[in-house]
This record gives sequence, C-alpha cells and structure tokens, in this order.
Amino acid sequence: MYTRFLCLLLLMGSLFTIPAMGQSGKGKYRLKVLYVGYDPSRPLPEIGRMAPGGMSKEGFTAEYPVRMPAFKALLGENFTEVTAMDCRDWKPDTSEPFDVTIFDFKPNPLPQQDTARIKQHHRPAFLPNNFSKPTVFIANTAPEMGEAIGLKLDWLCLCLDADAHHINTKHPIFKGPLNKVSPTLKTKATPEGIFHYTTGKSVPKQIPMWTVQEEGYLTDKDARIGLVARGNRFAEGPDAEVISSGVCTKDVQAVALGRHGNFFLWGFGSSPLKMTEEAKKVFINTVAYMKQFNGKTPITRKYNDRMATTDNVREIIANATKESFEESVEEIKKFNEHNRKEKTRIDAKVAAGEKLTSQEETMLPYLGYVQELPTWESHMKSLTGKYYEKFGNDAAAFQQYMNTNFDYIYCDPKAFFSYEIDEDVATIGVPNHSLKLLDACISMLERKVREDMALRVLKRYTGENFTAAAEWKSWLAKHRKKLFFSETNGYRFVINTYN
Repeated sequence: MYTRFLCLLLLMGSLFTIPAMGQSGKGKYRLKVLYVGYDPSRPLPEIGRMAPGGMSKEGFTAEYPVRMPAFKALLGENFTEVTAMDCRDWKPDTSEPFDVTIFDFKPNPLPQQDTARIKQHHRPAFLPNNFSKPTVFIANTAPEMGEAIGLKLDWLCLCLDADAHHINTKHPIFKGPLNKVSPTLKTKATPEGIFHYTTGKSVPKQIPMWTVQEEGYLTDKDARIGLVARGNRFAEGPDAEVISSGVCTKDVQAVALGRHGNFFLWGFGSSPLKMTEEAKKVFINTVAYMKQFNGKTPITRKYNDRMATTDNVREIIANATKESFEESVEEIKKFNEHNRKEKTRIDAKVAAGEKLTSQEETMLPYLGYVQELPTWESHMKSLTGKYYEKFGNDAAAFQQYMNTNFDYIYCDPKAFFSYEIDEDVATIGVPNHSLKLLDACISMLERKVREDMALRVLKRYTGENFTAAAEWKSWLAKHRKKLFFSETNGYRFVINTYN
C-alpha cells in the first residue's frame, strides 16, 4: 500500500512540474508563428494618396524600418519558432507549416481569379475560400483580405483610436496561456458617436476604458488608424465572438476585438513599439488562443456587408421621429462647416506656398463637397423605403406597423439595406427566427393547407429544396438540435457543423 501511495505522489508531482498549456521549459510557448508584413530590407511599396494601413505617407515611411523587427522581437520573446516574411512574397501554402499566421499588411491578390466571382463580390481575393489556418488580422487587413471570403470582419469604419471599451475581461485572451492580465480600466468620456445610435441611449456619459496603445490617430496624425467591424448580428452563431468595442465614431456594438471562425480581428493599428505592456501580453495570448481553431472555418459567410439586419431596422424605426430628423440636420451642418474651415485653412497653405502633408493632399479633393440638408419628407423616404407609399410622412403609423410585425421582418441578404415584412410569415403568424415556423409549415404540407405558401417559406428560410412533407420532417428531425438562425448568412436557418 505504501509503495502504491508513494508512486501516486511521485506521479502527481511529475504532473505539476510539466509546463502548462504547451509551454516549453525555457518559458516560451510551443508555437510556430508566421508574421506577414513589410520587410524593411526591401524597397517601400508604391504609395498612392494614402499609405498602406490608412497611414500618412510620412508615418508609414518613418515606421517602415522598425515595424516588422518590433513584431518579430515581441513574438520571438514568447514563442519557440517565429518567422517574418514580406507580404509581397506570401502565398496560401506558405502558412501550412505554421500554427498561426499574423497579417499586418495584405499580400498580393491570388492569381488566375474567376472574373465572374470578382464582379459578383466587387473585390479581388487574397485567401482561398477554404483557408483554414488560424489567422490574426491587424486592423484593415481583416476586411481587405476577409470580405471576399465572407468574413464578418468587415469594414465598418477605419476610425479606431487607442482605447477599448465594453470589454469581456473574462475572455481567455486575458487569462493566458502565457500571461494573466487584469486590464487597467480608467473612466473616460464616452465617444460622442455612440449617442447617435439607439444602442447608445442608455450608455453613461463616462465609461471604463482600457488603453491598448500609447497613442492613436486622434493625437498623432501619423499613427496607423485602427478598424472596427460591424457588430450587427456578429455573434449570432457558434462560430463568432465579440471581445470588445473601442473608441471610434460608430455605435457601441462596433467590433474592435473579435473572432469569426479561424480568423481574429485585432482592430488596433499600433506596432508593439506603441502598445501598452498589458496590450502586448494580451496580443501574445491572442496568438496562442487562436491555435485551437485550426480547421474551424466559419460556418456562416457574409458576402454582402451592405445587407440590412434587424439591428438596422430597429435603428430605422427609432429614427422615424422629428427629434432624430432635427439631430441629423444639425450633424450635417457641423460636417459642412468643418469641411469649409478645413478647405479655407488648406487653401491658405497652398496660396502661401507651404507644403501640404499627405493627409491634407488626400483630404483636399473632398473638402469642397457640401452635403444637402434633408427635409422631413426626404428623411422619411430614406428611412421607410418601399413603405413610404403606404405611410408617407406619418412616422407614428410607420413605427406602429413595423413594431407590430417585427417578428416577420425579412432582410434581403443580396440587396443594399433592403427590408420588408414577409407577408407569408405574417399570415402564418409565427416568428421567422423560430423553429416553430418550420414545424408549422410542415404541418401545413401534411394537412394540405396552403401548400404553395408553406413550401415558399420552408425553402426561403432553409435553403433546402424538398417538396414532400415527409422529406422536410425527416430533415428537420435530423438537424433540429444543430439549427440556428443566421441573418448574415442568407437570412435562414444554418446547421452548426462544429462538434
């Protein structure tokens, strides 16, 4: 008995001395990381009106020699194998031997692309649709590379500054595996843009924030601007999660840190040279966190970032008021006045023979634009769309109708912010996001009641093409527990293919 007890103690002792979570005895986490950026030993890329990453020409040129070395040094301190390469040399199979790939700047587009596909999606592809390697995108590389393959890491706004807010501090990237971080939160003024959305009505004037980088584009004109993705229905399925928003001009749901399948958006634009110490640790944790998503490609795909969602419709309903109309008029007046002042200032510099910054050169062609002030009629037309004929300027009647029928809203996934009440579903009287709708339609087929309507609804909200009630019943029984509703992936029920 004593011998067995001693063996058990020795075994327990050996378990406790094994480095945790794949970490090596030398304190580095066992991970093969590929960093893809600009190699400073190579010539600068050609710079147009705006430098890569939304930077000024001056900022990009100054940072060019030090950005890649800074990332390589930080990664090399924490991971066992780190390779840095020029983005102009990267190809999809380059990432195969690595656990995680970090894209700081986009590579060249894929060769021999289907021109019909490019025409359909209005953008070239940088990744194959089935790219399954764990990936971290820095700032705008996420939409530049991800929108063509249907990632939710889209381009809402290149306007993210230095601080994060509304943070899930319990998320694993704050817990390890290399560093446990308790983010230092400081109360700061809430970004003004948040209050222009209904989602921001209950947000206090001051909120806790976490500083991710020491400076952002609002305080340093040469800093790389960060990016936020649309938060509308972002986490509607098991393949996506939101970790934080950040200081920007958009709504409180804007995603600064988030994941979709095997792709992670690190929306902040700074290199490690300007990251805070806490942010460096969280970034390293993020890289390690993504390893587990190898092969976990997104279940849902969002190929149209201009589609409406029910979140947009809620905003539309809420903005059908005189108060909202007057607020939008004042905002446009401010915009026009700001443009006028900037144009006067820059014109004066030109007249004096002073050299303009690259940012001023970029802005100048747009500063002469004066946005027309809306009328109440044009305001209502822009909000209500096809329903203007029905309700005209009667905002209260429009709001009542939409709120009464909200469960039956259908947003066309292929259209430009188009929405309508699905009259078929309204007739059936069951919300279209509920599996009970499918049950009701199958029952209609079995009872031979309005079979055409039942089939239209079943096909629209599943993407399947069965005709007989027995086929639909069998399909639903097989997948019921794995079905979830995705607005962004075709506005239909989707099967969760994750285990």
